[in-house]
Parts: sequence; structure tokens; C-alpha cells
Amino acid sequence: MRTTVTTETIAGVVGGLAAGYVLWLLAISIGDDVTTVSVWSLVVLLLSILLAAGAGAWGWWQRRRVKQVWAAFAFALPVLPVVLTLAVLVDLYI
Repeated sequence: MRTTVTTETIAGVVGGLAAGYVLWLLAISIGDDVTTVSVWSLVVLLLSILLAAGAGAWGWWQRRRVKQVWAAFAFALPVLPVVLTLAVLVDLYI
């Protein structure tokens, strides 16, 4: 089965990236108020990985239901939280 990328799918990806970025900002803001960077960055990474697992399962389910926009949103949601948290950890420990 061949699918084409539509503007709605691209909007789903952009929405997922934006929502993931906002969730990451919220998590680091709360973590920064509560504890040190070395602790909150590990907690945010764990939460990001859990988000990635949940979003991946939800995206797979949406894709099987042929809801491409929601699947694209779900698959894009955890990308920035995981990447940005790993960047913070690399900067912190290297």
C-alpha cells in the first residue's frame, strides 16, 4: 500500500513537534524549580522515553486505523523532548 504525504500529514508532524517542545519546556521548567540540572535532566529523559513508548504505540494504532494525521502527530510528539534532553545531558556530562 502506497500512501502520499498530504499537507494535513505535514501539519500533524508540525503539531506533534510543537506539542512535544511545549511539553519539554514545561517539564524542564518544573524540574528547574524543584532540583538541580543533573537530577531533572535524567527525570525528563525518563519521562521522554515513556512518552516516546506511549506515543509510538498510539501512533501505530492510529496508523492501523488509517488516521494518517493523528499517526504523524503521535510519531512526531516525542522527537524534540528526547533530542533536547539528550543534548542537555551531553552538554552537562561532556
